[in-house]
Amino acid sequence: MWNNYYRALLVLVLLPISFVSLAGNIINMSEGDSQVILANKDVGSVFVSDPKIADYQVIEKKKVIVYGKNIGQSSVMVFDRNGHTLANKKVIVNKSLDSIKQYISVKYPDVDVDVFNIGEQVVLSGTVSTEQEKDEINNIVGQLLDKDDEKFTFEQDMEDQDYEIQFMERTDYKGIVNNIEVATTKQVNVKISIAEVSQSFLQDIGIQYGTDAAGVFIQPLTHFSSSDIMSVITAIGSDTVGQILAEPNLSVVSGESASFLVGGELPVVTTVNNSTNVMYKEYGVRLELMAKVKKDDKITLSLVPEVSSLDIQYENDSYDLPALKTRRARTTVELGDGQSFVLGGLLSSEDKESLQKIPFIGDIPILGALFRGSSTKRNKTELLIVATVNLVKPIHSSQIQLPMMRKTTTLNRFFALEDSYVTAGDKWAKELLAIGGFKK
Repeated sequence: MWNNYYRALLVLVLLPISFVSLAGNIINMSEGDSQVILANKDVGSVFVSDPKIADYQVIEKKKVIVYGKNIGQSSVMVFDRNGHTLANKKVIVNKSLDSIKQYISVKYPDVDVDVFNIGEQVVLSGTVSTEQEKDEINNIVGQLLDKDDEKFTFEQDMEDQDYEIQFMERTDYKGIVNNIEVATTKQVNVKISIAEVSQSFLQDIGIQYGTDAAGVFIQPLTHFSSSDIMSVITAIGSDTVGQILAEPNLSVVSGESASFLVGGELPVVTTVNNSTNVMYKEYGVRLELMAKVKKDDKITLSLVPEVSSLDIQYENDSYDLPALKTRRARTTVELGDGQSFVLGGLLSSEDKESLQKIPFIGDIPILGALFRGSSTKRNKTELLIVATVNLVKPIHSSQIQLPMMRKTTTLNRFFALEDSYVTAGDKWAKELLAIGGFKK
């Protein structure tokens, strides 16, 4: 029993020594660099497997200088005067990284990034402020070392068609290990406001769509935010001016994608060769986005907002054909923190003709015109899609004030008397929904 104990203890003691010895048998160097091999006895002879890659020089009885000549691998064995092995080293000569380090330090003076060789791998380590800097440094090292690359693209689906998102593209290089960390991962909150408004309302608040000789132009939204427009529509409270269709709100980490759907699924039944299949088509309020924060806090967004609802105009007593009425947009924009932008608009013109008359008398030619009335009404509406973005950070649960619900009396409801407790609760609810669990 004690023999087994001592054997196990001996293995545990010698195991780290063997690892150190194995690690010490590899020499990593760049072209033109040199390292010293110290022997515990006088050196008798030295063998180099490939003198074109690495060579040596004995400068003292117990010192051997090994220096790199060209990129590649070689072996160096040192013997004493009796032919016993004093050292057996594997030499790996890599391309010098000094010029790459200098280029990175000049282009990014405020970042702390190190580039070094480990065997045949090039390792990047350090800390940067944004994902963009991390990707740029990785691309610089990979291109300067002429490494084989593999590109990874992100796609967004839209009506069975995929769209590549260029600003989300990432490139990995063979032989490069990117261990660079981002100091603070930034998060983006996107609020999409989709409203159907009259054209006269758009002109009143300064949003105009038109054409010039070169094509379509859009006057940017300069002094209004999304909340300003939606507040005006809500305050007016008239469907003739406009109505808010949806206001989806979603947050995402920089460099990632997010999506959500609030709605349902419409079953679509198809029959092929006496076989019945059921497919489900999603509808409702949908938002898909990809976001990336640049080093100057500019936010690049790819957005696909969609509002769809059931269309019953094809239904009758004989058959029921389901259909969807869809409003959708897809765009890529770049905004600053807190800025809003009009993503798109769809002008719709509707003409209504009506005829009113007194039965029988109104049908009399010429004379019946005195007993008839006709009118033509033209209504122009615009589908307005506005995006507002904010850089946000999580808050502690203790900072969130949840709205408290309490029953009101019949007398207060009858005379429309405000309850300070209820009013405060409504205020908390609005603030909570406005920040979505985040704060700037």
